Amino acid sequence: MAGRPKRRRPYRPKTISTQGVTGQRGVHFIEGIVLKMGSRWTASGPNEVGIDGYIELFDPATRQALGLTLAVQSKVVTAITNQSPTFDYRCDPSDLEYWLRGNTPVILIVSNPETPEGYWICIQQYFKDWMPAAPTRVIFNKSLHRFDATSLSSLAEVAAPPQGLYLAPTRRKETIWSNLLAVDGVAPRIFLGQTECRTQRDVWSLLSKSKYEPACGWVLWEKKLLSFDDLSGRPWNAICDRGTVESFETAEWSETSDPQRQRLFVQLLNQTLRAQISSQVRYWPDEECFAMGGRPRKMLYRSLKRNSKLSVVREYTTNSKDGRVFFHYRHLAFRGHFQRFDSKWYLEITPTYRFTRDGYTLDMFHESRLKGIKEIEGNRAILSVVLFWADFLRPKNVLFTESSLQLGQLMRQQVDVGIDDKTWLEKDPEFDKDEDSDSFDLFSTEAAGDPEE
Repeated sequence: MAGRPKRRRPYRPKTISTQGVTGQRGVHFIEGIVLKMGSRWTASGPNEVGIDGYIELFDPATRQALGLTLAVQSKVVTAITNQSPTFDYRCDPSDLEYWLRGNTPVILIVSNPETPEGYWICIQQYFKDWMPAAPTRVIFNKSLHRFDATSLSSLAEVAAPPQGLYLAPTRRKETIWSNLLAVDGVAPRIFLGQTECRTQRDVWSLLSKSKYEPACGWVLWEKKLLSFDDLSGRPWNAICDRGTVESFETAEWSETSDPQRQRLFVQLLNQTLRAQISSQVRYWPDEECFAMGGRPRKMLYRSLKRNSKLSVVREYTTNSKDGRVFFHYRHLAFRGHFQRFDSKWYLEITPTYRFTRDGYTLDMFHESRLKGIKEIEGNRAILSVVLFWADFLRPKNVLFTESSLQLGQLMRQQVDVGIDDKTWLEKDPEFDKDEDSDSFDLFSTEAAGDPEE
């Protein structure tokens, strides 16, 4: 009796697992980010049981291995594309037990390659107090936990030994701007003469009688007068004994190592600066600063790349509970100190502000207002003010045409390393990523994003 023919199994074509494809795309997404960091990704390969691969970190500047490795578990979740700033993911308890058992740092990366976007946390840090049967939910904050090429330093902190880790500066061209304005020229000679005047008021009284306003400064010292002005001529001959007037080459005072002569030369530079800008900028001795008085106005200046406007005087109003309106004014100001470095003189510009109630008289809340603005101004705002004063004080200004003191350019240095400001700021818990803290309307500049470079 012939046997029954064997029943053939139905034909099934070869297919690829959708879950497997999705998972591999998540791994490829991670590998791409790691390569952008300048680091190395090694996949676990077949038979992995909870670790999809390893990240070996390299210094992006020197390309040297840091000796730091992290284990990675990849999960693909499409739900992270919603508009919510947070989302959650529940880990398998058995996975958690496995990850927490070893001493290699394990990071969980949840991604959506379609978007593409990914987020990460360190398992050992997030679940440091986890016990079996405890919740396994991870809440990802999209602004804090984003996984991208800027995550390198954060990953290094997770993988670094307890004594910390040093990363070389990033290789990038960057210009460092100083607040030192070069002194390009001074009057060729200094004059010294004896006088019977005992105080500055005595000197000013005699000058006012002659209706003479010196275009450069003078210093009263031990019954002597020091100035770039020729003290043997009018009206100085009514103040100094003409027969005692001596003339020196300025270099004898500017290049001297004698501390007393250095001090007198600095005083002369200070007084000359005050005299040259007095028609527009007044020196306020109580606040030890230069500031423009008067009502609200803006002025043009040359920023890094173009002409911009800056509010040098700005008006503010405050309403009291009983309906009264109070005004106060913020004045752009600077403190100036002459310094000598490597045999060359510079004017050190330190930006500050002066607050008044009427454009001239100091506001009773000056100190608190000054403290408040110093707390919120950023680097770019400070640079804008330094650039403004540097532009104002340069020879192109009519105040300095053929003057006794001529100022040049701000000192700057081109370097081959720099700071990744975006990554640096993201480490600051008070930094608002939705608002550039350096570009707020502190000075009402009319060039958006200025200064730029």
